[in-house]
Amino acid sequence: MIKLIATDMDGTWLTDEKQYDRQLFLREFEEMQKRNIKFVIASGNQYANLMTRFPEVLNKIYFIAENGALVAKGKQILHIDALSRELYQTLIKIASNYHYPAIVMGLVSAYVKDTNSKAYIKEMRKYVEHLELVKSFAEINDQIFKVSLTVPENKMLTILQELQEKYPNIGFVSGAADSIDMQTKGINKAVGLEYLSKKLGIKSTEMVAFGDSGNDVGMLKYAGRSFATGTALVEAKKAADQIIGSSNESAVQKEILKLLNI
Repeated sequence: MIKLIATDMDGTWLTDEKQYDRQLFLREFEEMQKRNIKFVIASGNQYANLMTRFPEVLNKIYFIAENGALVAKGKQILHIDALSRELYQTLIKIASNYHYPAIVMGLVSAYVKDTNSKAYIKEMRKYVEHLELVKSFAEINDQIFKVSLTVPENKMLTILQELQEKYPNIGFVSGAADSIDMQTKGINKAVGLEYLSKKLGIKSTEMVAFGDSGNDVGMLKYAGRSFATGTALVEAKKAADQIIGSSNESAVQKEILKLLNI
């Protein structure tokens, strides 16, 4: 029996235009409510940004944000696992070794350097609700969850492997085809699901998960049944039980309809 459905956002739930079929979702969400099935948004994105996507049902759904570092129900934060100051300093030092733009994700806001291009800043605003420009990452006073590098797609896997080998005690995952998330080792979306499992009394075998990137692998393996989109990265497809269509085809929502038999 399905008791919880979790889905990633970018590349999984949202189309390339950052939209989704709201009417279809509200129809299936109503059915989930009748059956007491919990709906979870599990994303590497900022919590504040994720909340704006579901205004009609905000306080009835759960969020696993920042790759599992923050868990919430609606506007109520349930759990936070921020970086230690020491690890944060290490991460910004690692980021400075690469000539690629970086974004720091915190509880209050996300942060990018004011020396970044206008194009990069504009692109990052698609993923965060609150974004501050800073002269230095060292000046930030916030609870930090992760630091993400935006890299060329054709170099992402090489750089990711390089970082994993050089810093085995730090967590590195592909957030997308062109980004690498750096945070506390062991923190991932599966940790967020495990927290909800204990809090809600739901077994992993009673969960369904959808994803498309490296930061979804833990969640896809943890859930009793899992799906990766047809455009997913190789590691996500290997971790999933089944491959479905793309986010541009509303494949996740259509699969949920099948699972609910409606």
